[in-house]
Amino acid sequence: MLRQMLVAVNFSVWSRYAAQHTFDMARAIGGRVTLLHVLEAHESGPLKLEAAQTLLRELSLLARRPPNCLIVSARSEINGHKPEVDGPTDGVRREDGVALAILDVADQLGAELILIGLHGQGSSNGRRLGQVVEQVLLDARIPVQVVPCRSNRPVINRWNGALAETASFRTRHGAARDC
Repeated sequence: MLRQMLVAVNFSVWSRYAAQHTFDMARAIGGRVTLLHVLEAHESGPLKLEAAQTLLRELSLLARRPPNCLIVSARSEINGHKPEVDGPTDGVRREDGVALAILDVADQLGAELILIGLHGQGSSNGRRLGQVVEQVLLDARIPVQVVPCRSNRPVINRWNGALAETASFRTRHGAARDC
């Protein structure tokens, strides 16, 4: 059983799917859920804080058991370097501060699993994952589950093909003997 799961959320639809997935897991296997929103430096101020609180309240309504809700600021320094808002400086990106804040909270809570929504958009440089997701995956010391956004595409169960082949084989070669 997972006793503590941490879900990193922002204002995207992908975060909502990650939260819902985590609540479904907690309902099935137990454990506590903590919703975490990281405020970046350019998001400071009472309006952004109020918006984050509203987001967490709305996401909490999806759960059967109310989750813990946390709002923290992004790490302002990484190894003595300040991340720049406009772009990388000395290899340090603003997203690194968000990822490190997520990992710090996971360590403090004793989380056994981090869940984060897949951004769902490839970037111009060919990356499939967002920079924060990628950094969390690279630096985490506990399992990380990336939750994809549900789509209207039909779900293909890989076992359906195997079962169909088995049934076809049995039909062609007679009934299988019990072992």
